[in-house]
Parts: sequence; structure tokens; C-alpha cells
Amino acid sequence: MRRVKILSFLLAITMVLGLNSTVFAKTIKWKMASSWPSGTQVQWAADFFAKTVNQMAGGRLEITSYPAGKLIGALAVFDAVKMGSIDVSHCSPAYQIGKLPAAALFGYIPFGMEAIPYLTWMYEGEGMALYQELYAKYNFGFAAPCGILPTEDLAWSNKPINSMDDFKGLKFRTSGYWGEILRDAGASVMMLPAGEIYEAIQRKVLDAGEFSIPSMDKTLAFHEIAKYLLEPGIHQPSTILDCVINKKSWERLSPDLQEIVKVAAQVTTMRMLTNSISKDIPALDFFREKGINIIYLDPKIQKNLHVKAVALMEKKAAKDPFFAKVWESQRTFRKGFNHYKKLMTPKYE
Repeated sequence: MRRVKILSFLLAITMVLGLNSTVFAKTIKWKMASSWPSGTQVQWAADFFAKTVNQMAGGRLEITSYPAGKLIGALAVFDAVKMGSIDVSHCSPAYQIGKLPAAALFGYIPFGMEAIPYLTWMYEGEGMALYQELYAKYNFGFAAPCGILPTEDLAWSNKPINSMDDFKGLKFRTSGYWGEILRDAGASVMMLPAGEIYEAIQRKVLDAGEFSIPSMDKTLAFHEIAKYLLEPGIHQPSTILDCVINKKSWERLSPDLQEIVKVAAQVTTMRMLTNSISKDIPALDFFREKGINIIYLDPKIQKNLHVKAVALMEKKAAKDPFFAKVWESQRTFRKGFNHYKKLMTPKYE
């Protein structure tokens, strides 16, 4: 009888230990640094990704999300992941343009794709394979899209832009390839951090500038210092963000935790798009109520700038074989998508 009790006790202990060994496993803790200011919609995406992983992992993996400057500077997060100073970065491929000229094609380019075709090319077309090829030499554990913004505001301005001549001498804040296009149009382009744009326009150091989508521009209160809001954001029809994970950190995860991270990145991408649009609609209404002149850029000007954008992309492609490869993939996909959209878009208004 005594032997039976002992065996029963040992069996019970074994069952408790075997029911869920993860209860006794040490929580894996990751630090994630972003390129985004606290309180912005882009930082919302970083925080949402971390929160989603933490909830799905059930205590086995815990990501702490830090905005730009808390751990690392906004432009240093990519290198920090590579070196292992942090486990994850939340940024945009376009921020790596200095190292990888083709990176902008995976983040945002003037007259690029809107969110739906962009994501379709990325997830269902050649995009993801090319994206992995972009980062291949860095040997990261994992890298994937982790958020997307809808179309941005084109410009906040104190001067009306009604013709191509209005760009001549215009002191304009922007960045990347759009800056090169505006310089070609005669503008004087400056690059300033988001926090300095308000004062620069207010003090007339700038005539105009752009930063992001309507809801983020509302947070930055640009409506207080500019008379005109120019739409649509032809310079950034959509903007892909991404998360990049250190190889050693990634390899510490079990297969199911890795899958949780992958799924969380995709969920964040979809939710950021819908959440941004839901905030942008009332933001535009707010600007109208404040008396802002919201102007739709003359299609003739858009066509003129589009010619300049394509010429610039072709110039970049001629110098970089990988850039040319991605550019051609996107152009081929867009041609098919545009045929689809033309047939499938109702016209009743």
C-alpha cells in the first residue's frame, strides 16, 4: 500500500511538471528601439507589435518597446540590431537608403504604389523575396514588414502652389528622392527633424514642408502655422515600416514563438493601415473647421512631377543592378494591377 502511495505521488509530480514545461521556463526579454517619436502614429505601430507578441506569447517572450532617443538615436537602430545592442528595431527600409539605394523601393518613393497594391506585391508577388535579398548580407535572424501608412499630406505651405513655377525658390522641408525631384523643379530643399518643422515654418525659415499623414500632422499642429494644405501625397502614396531582429535573439526562440512574431508583424501591418485611416478622416475635417485651405494639386503639375520621378528612378536603376531588378518587378506588377483596378473600380459618383 505504501509503495502504491509513493508511486502515485511521483506520478502526480511528473504529470504536473509535464503538463506545461513553459511555466518553469525563463521569460525571454527583448528590447526593441524605434526610429519614431513618442506619441506618433508610427510609434503606435511599434507599441502595438510589442503588445501583440507579448499577449500571444503568454509570458514566454516579452518585448519592451522604446521610442527614438530612449535607448538609441532614431537613425542608429538598424546598426544596433546588427551589433546586438538591441534585439529588435522598428524602422522603415527607406531609412537605409544611404547604405542600400534600393531600400527606398521597399519603404516609400514618389509616385509609388498605394497601400493595397504595395502589400499585394510584397506578400503575394515578388516583393518579399526581393526584400529578403535586400538585407541578405546583414544576416539578420528575421526581417519583415511591420506596419504601413496610407497616403501622406503633400505639403503645409504659406504660399499657394498652382503651377510648376511656384516651386522655384520655394524653401521646402522634405527628404529622400522627393527632395531630388523638387530641387530639379527649382525648390530649395532642407531636411529637418519633425520637431523642428513647426518653428521653421512659423519663423519663415521654410515656406512649406511635409512630414506625414493628416492625423500625425494634426498632432504636430501644423495647422497653426500654415495657410494651405496640399493634397494628395504623391511623394509618399504609402509607407512601409519594418521590424528587424538580431540573429542570435531570433535563434533563441522556439519555432512556435518565431511563428508568433511573424504573425504579429502581419497583424500590425493591417491594423496600422486601418487605424491610420480611421484617424485621418476626422483630422481632415478638423483642418477644414480651422479654416485651412485644402487644395488638390493640379493634375497637370502631378503629371509633370511624375515624369521627373520616373526619370530619377531610371537614373538610379542604371547605376545599381539590384535597384533595377526591384524597379522592374514593381513596374510589371503595377501594370497588371492597374488593368485590374480599371475593370474592378465602380464609377457611379
